[in-house]
Formats: sequence, structure tokens, C-alpha cells
Amino acid sequence: MTQKTYKHILLADDDSDDCEFFSEVFTKNFPEVKLSISNDGAALMTLLEGPPQPEADLIFLDLNMPMLSGAECLEKIRTSLALKNHIVIIFSTSSSASDIEKMYAMGANYFITKPVDYQHLVQLISKAMSLAAQTHTNQPSFENFIITI
Repeated sequence: MTQKTYKHILLADDDSDDCEFFSEVFTKNFPEVKLSISNDGAALMTLLEGPPQPEADLIFLDLNMPMLSGAECLEKIRTSLALKNHIVIIFSTSSSASDIEKMYAMGANYFITKPVDYQHLVQLISKAMSLAAQTHTNQPSFENFIITI
């Protein structure tokens, strides 16, 4: 399998500080990748169902958002013929075993608990992009579902 290079990443998160933090990491560490940010689940689905250019390669999805939750978005993505092959990485403050198990069962590709430290965020995003590039749309075993550093 060849390593995938990303052209367009989507972040769906309603926390403006988290979005700014994430955006800063992308600007400094992945300048060649377009980052689009959606602040609620309904806006994310509108973005995904529209014609973004280039099409999103990878979605970082927060669980707790207004309009549509991350779980509701994931369900819509996984049941849509046009969207079901998108790589979805849950990016949440939650580290709850039940949330992690539910997201795995619903077909998310990976799960990241948001770090508070900038350098940890850089490492987690880099690791997530690398793992997703290796596994493509295949979901890993549950033991490898949670991305940590």
C-alpha cells in the first residue's frame, strides 16, 4: 500500500479555542494541507455534501457539538453512499470507555482525546495522519483505535 498524502482536512468542533489551536498546528506543521473548519454538525454535513475543492481526505470530528452531535454526523457519514469511505477521527475531550466503544462500533477510524499541550497536539495529529495514510479507510483493531503518544 502506498502512503497517502492529504490535500484537504476537515475539523468539526464548536469550541473556538480548540479550533484556533488545531488551525495553528496545521498552519505551522502542514502548510501544504487545506484545513476547513465547521463549528457544528449541520454545517459539517453541508460541507461534506457540497462540492469542496479538493474533497476532504480526513475528518477530525468532535463528539459534543450543536445542531448535530459528532455521533449523529458519524452515523450520517457511514450510511451515505457518497461519504461512507471518508476517514473519520473522533477528536474529543471525552476519554470515556463507553464513548470510545460506541464510536468504534459506529465505524470511526480512530479516537483521540484532546490534549491540553501544544506539542502533544502536534504529535497526535501527525500520528493520526500517518496511521490513516497507512490504513486508508480500514478500521484498525480496537486495541489500535485510540491514538496516544
